[in-house]
Amino acid sequence: MHLNRAFKYGDGLFETIRVSNGTILFLEAHFARLSKGLNILHMQDSQKPLSIEKFQKIVQDFLSKQSDANLRIRITFFRQGAGLYTPQEIAYDYYIESSPLESAFFSLNPKGLNLGCCTSVQLSIDQLSNLKTTSALPYVLAGLEKKENAWDDCLILNSEGAIAESIAANIFILKGKQVFTPALNQGCIAGVMRQNVIKIIKKLDLELYEEAIFLEDIKDADEIWLTNAIRGIQWVKEVSNHSNLLKNNLAKRLTNHLNRIISPKL
Repeated sequence: MHLNRAFKYGDGLFETIRVSNGTILFLEAHFARLSKGLNILHMQDSQKPLSIEKFQKIVQDFLSKQSDANLRIRITFFRQGAGLYTPQEIAYDYYIESSPLESAFFSLNPKGLNLGCCTSVQLSIDQLSNLKTTSALPYVLAGLEKKENAWDDCLILNSEGAIAESIAANIFILKGKQVFTPALNQGCIAGVMRQNVIKIIKKLDLELYEEAIFLEDIKDADEIWLTNAIRGIQWVKEVSNHSNLLKNNLAKRLTNHLNRIISPKL
């Protein structure tokens, strides 16, 4: 533990991956985000970077030892070696853990979420913003505020006062046939499910806008969704003091599209 720089300095990255019926979902997207992060943090040899084949083998070797076919996997990469704030090495090590999932398929939450808005912390906008780093204190503080207020989740604003994301998900807002989501330059994680939902939306008769979104922009929303790689899409019933009671019609359609990725026969 004394040389674990993720523990001492948050010097690491992680990916949370869904496995359905033994299949790793969205492997390429997870690898692309991880690879970008390893490069930004100078945590791999630029002449011998982690390949997608090696990444897949790491995960598959882990899966071969598991009894469950439906899993939530978290793989954490952390820098090896000594040093204080300034690292002495670029090499990484990794740790994998898992927990079982009840189903191979994504399911829409039967009860809409009640969201609040975090006031205890804001997210910075920089080259780390889109990565899943082990430095997660802003989300911890937001989680404590959520718990204190008995919210299901809460929106977190960026340093410019715009909506960035929720504690563990990206956000989408539907108004008529227009769908809005915070752009990646707004301090949000570059979500793997966000990427897939965007692909689906572009195939439907909808207009997609990636831009800055503010709390006043959600007052006339028809639907609001939270998205992440494990839960898929969750629909929001209400944002305290900022929205009317919301619906979930398109959220249901999008969830069906996601499940066709797992089983095209659906």
